[in-house]
Amino acid sequence: MPACVDVEALGLQDALARPFSSRKCQAMRIMFVLNVAQPGGAENHTFQLANTLASQGDLCTIVSLKQEPGKPLTSNVVSVAACDGNRLYNIDTMRKVSRLIRAQRPDIVVAVNQRPLLFGVISRRLAPSGAKLVSIFHSSYLFSLKDRVLNALYRPLFARADALIYVSQTQRRLWEERGYRSDHATVIHNGIDLSRFSPCSVQQWRNPTRAAMGFGPLDYVIGMCARFRPEKNHRQLVDAIRLLRGRGVPAKALFVGSGATRPNVEEYTRSCGLSEHVVFVGMQEDVRPYVSAFDVGVLCSLGETLPLAPLEMMALGIPVVISDVGGAAEIVRHGETGFLFPVGDTEDFVNSLKTLFDPAKRQAFGIAATRFVGTNFAADRMVEGYKEVFQALLGRQ
Repeated sequence: MPACVDVEALGLQDALARPFSSRKCQAMRIMFVLNVAQPGGAENHTFQLANTLASQGDLCTIVSLKQEPGKPLTSNVVSVAACDGNRLYNIDTMRKVSRLIRAQRPDIVVAVNQRPLLFGVISRRLAPSGAKLVSIFHSSYLFSLKDRVLNALYRPLFARADALIYVSQTQRRLWEERGYRSDHATVIHNGIDLSRFSPCSVQQWRNPTRAAMGFGPLDYVIGMCARFRPEKNHRQLVDAIRLLRGRGVPAKALFVGSGATRPNVEEYTRSCGLSEHVVFVGMQEDVRPYVSAFDVGVLCSLGETLPLAPLEMMALGIPVVISDVGGAAEIVRHGETGFLFPVGDTEDFVNSLKTLFDPAKRQAFGIAATRFVGTNFAADRMVEGYKEVFQALLGRQ
């Protein structure tokens, strides 16, 4: 079975009926609807959840509403159908999704964020289908006028969902203050695959990766793993490197990821005279070798919900310094597993990084971080939470 299926090339029935041909008794039929199947927090989370449920016998498909340049996410156990709805509202794409629903007869349609929820509501009606509709909500902030206008449009849709799942308590409070209230809302924190993200990975990859990147044994490598978008605020790490080096700390930056703002950040790095101290490695299918090279992991975001990247770093035994936005305080124990700093406060950010320049502190924080993630954010725990919600909707508990 191909990992990524073009629904136009193969036809809807052939492309999407096959994964369910070996149906098991009581297996759930679940269709996940995403904006795009490109690497990103919500997208990685969706593939992780769908892959795990499929490996446990449930019958899952992922539908991507649009296609973007770059290598898409793929799966060996879940069928991925790519539509071509690159306009905001695309009637043809709604019809395609409705035909997918008719072909697959899912028990549950899971919409990941607002636009897929709109398509899910309309396409389920067009099918027509009695599938339960679940909304997993990963966003928190309204950065633009467009976001605020669309927020007013999307708000009534949440009343149509049979279950509304947030990924942090802070996020839930924020949206409920905006009027997003539901009798069927719950919080399920994101989870990390601890079999993949463990301190053993660091032992395997740290020294070879640092050597390949040109880092010396005494360099203080501060890493960031995030797509280059305005809200990720990559330039703040460049500013931190400049200030740390001015204070005698041999700091270097390693950026993992790609995106629209990367050229701007590269140009800013050159203008600061820091090109020899900042390395860009682009998007990586497996981030573990690069994250293993970090001494400290950071996230300078202006807005987040419950990011996966810091959890992955902590699971590897790497302390983190992240901006105190969204559910940051739910994933970092300030002064124990890492530090939180006020959004945009570069001086506080730098002071935290300078504290962790001490190798003994980094080691102690890293051990505590691994233990904390293992106890509170294991993927198995997350998946069980989703299964309980799904099975309750289907009356199978």
